[in-house]
Amino acid sequence: MRSGVRVLAALLVVGSAASYGLVAAGTAQAVASPTGGCWTYTPSAAALDAPPASDVSTSLGPWTTVADGGYTLTTAGATAVGGERTVTATIGSGPVVSTTAAVTGTASFLLSVDGTALADPVEVPFTADAGDPVEDLVAEVDVPIAAAGAHQVRLDAVYLDVPGQSLRVACNGQGSGTAGGPNPATTPLPTDLTSSYNAVASATAVVTAVADQAVLDAGRPSDVVSVDLTGLASSAAASLQLCSTADVCTTVGDVVTEPDGSATTTFMVPAGAPVGTGILRVDDGTSRVDTGFTVLGAQTVVAAEALETDSTVVTLTGTGWDPQRPVIIRGYAGTDSSAEATSDPDVVVDVDATGGFTADFEVSDEDTESVIADQARSASHIGAVYLISGVIGGAVTDDPTDPDEDDPTTDDPAGDADTPGSTVTTPGSVTTPDVVPPDDIPLPGDVPVEEPESETPAATTAEADLSVSEAHLDGHTTLGELFGGAPERDLVFLVENVGDTTVDNPIVRVTVGRTDDVEPEVVPVEVKALDPGEQAVVTVPLELPMAAFGTYHVVGQVGDTGLGAFQVEWTTYPWGLFALNALALVLLAVGIRHRVTERRRVAAAALPAVGDADAVVDTEAAEAWWAYRAGVGPKPSDPVVVPVGFTTVAPPPPPEEPMSGEAVVDLDAAETWWRRRAERSGSHAS
Repeated sequence: MRSGVRVLAALLVVGSAASYGLVAAGTAQAVASPTGGCWTYTPSAAALDAPPASDVSTSLGPWTTVADGGYTLTTAGATAVGGERTVTATIGSGPVVSTTAAVTGTASFLLSVDGTALADPVEVPFTADAGDPVEDLVAEVDVPIAAAGAHQVRLDAVYLDVPGQSLRVACNGQGSGTAGGPNPATTPLPTDLTSSYNAVASATAVVTAVADQAVLDAGRPSDVVSVDLTGLASSAAASLQLCSTADVCTTVGDVVTEPDGSATTTFMVPAGAPVGTGILRVDDGTSRVDTGFTVLGAQTVVAAEALETDSTVVTLTGTGWDPQRPVIIRGYAGTDSSAEATSDPDVVVDVDATGGFTADFEVSDEDTESVIADQARSASHIGAVYLISGVIGGAVTDDPTDPDEDDPTTDDPAGDADTPGSTVTTPGSVTTPDVVPPDDIPLPGDVPVEEPESETPAATTAEADLSVSEAHLDGHTTLGELFGGAPERDLVFLVENVGDTTVDNPIVRVTVGRTDDVEPEVVPVEVKALDPGEQAVVTVPLELPMAAFGTYHVVGQVGDTGLGAFQVEWTTYPWGLFALNALALVLLAVGIRHRVTERRRVAAAALPAVGDADAVVDTEAAEAWWAYRAGVGPKPSDPVVVPVGFTTVAPPPPPEEPMSGEAVVDLDAAETWWRRRAERSGSHAS
């Protein structure tokens, strides 16, 4: 079996055994063989490194008998301290243990890490026929990672034991072999087959950037987050999740690590991620690492008004805003920022690390109807609107220089009569004019007086008003949509109660049409109860008919006011369906061309040829005629037609008549030929 090839390969291997080696990082390519060689002997004791009882080899044997022995040493698994690294040693084709008998035994792989031998060898069973090498040996062992830094695994030796024949083959890095002298059995040396890897102290996930954010630990839906990973398993698939403090997680991406356990990836914060303080979790099945990350919800403000003498101070408290980014607060003469700004001075406030802020805005301009907080992002703006009550100033102030102001026994409840108009009237209060009784009328005694209860005017209920902003379509083109499937998207928008009353479950109307003048229809979407100034994110699933293409208009309305109306364009094209139609047209053109070519070929094949039954000139008759004329053949005669199933009988000799014979020109064939020629000429003319 392959003996001639093995002898030649063995000579090549012995001559070059000292020149092979390998240093691998995580993975390795197969090599012919390590340095050194093998020595066969009879063992004297159970220990692998015990001296031989007797030598079988007389010279150093090769690691392999083929040109490429397929020797590899690789490591895979964890790359952080505390994990385990799996070491794999492979021998594709090893030495020949016995040339005379089949063998069954155990291969013991001796490995070391950073120069320290493992406590136990890795044992693998093997079998081989007489004269055949040991093949397809794979040894695996898990090595714990105890320290950070660079590490090296080395194959020190391989011992092949056959107890039934009292044989042992020692293969290692020893490059000489002498019976009773230095050889792999008496003076073992480690091989040069190694594999290296680096370990880190712990697995980490570091956010390096958040698009449109000034911080690295927070983002809102649609923000793109960049992450650097280290210390994960080598060449492993890892998942990324955003999790809440209640361990509710949403998968946001996945990545395959490099051989050293590192990776760089990005993901977009989805609309369904749990809002609030949470974590970014990375898990590769072996290692898991968490890092803090906050998902920002809709930005909101809560306002409170305090009356001053000539102004009203509005205290705004915001939540859910982009951290570490300023917010500008302005007064406007309308209900949105499209109105003209009033003369009230702007206020700039910084948002803290949690996305919150508190600021006081003084309203003194009577034209001010709303106070708007605006935050500029890199590519957009976010904001919130507060509609003020309309009362500016009017607070009562005490005059400490007037001793009678707070005295309930004063005879002048209206104040100093010498300074008319000095009395401050608060809203809802009643002033009483000064009354001086005549001197000649005695004052009445104590008479109980029942004062009527003051009627408090009913609070004016403002009309509920809802505002819609940030309307957009969420989703992406699918493979089915490209080939005519029904396109599907999620309509996402922000609803805010800009009125003064709580709105409970407002009606949402949405319609998709070719034009923007379609009337929106009620959709089954529930919106939570919104207090004044409160916001909510609403999602409406939409679907177009199959094979839809072009631009569509999504028209919506929340509530009944103009602020609740919105429009979004939706453009879709089934490019895959267009490509299939174009391919069908090309195939149709090819088929038509093939059909025309085939018809021309059939028409050409239908032309009479020499020897055909419809040939105008009968060549056999012509040859018979010329032979008769030359006196070398009989007189031609008409052919005799014999019905199928009857025996041919020679006709009686014809009477002596003037020579006629078979016609050389077949008139019927000639007529057929002319008719076909006329038909072809007519088709060409058309």
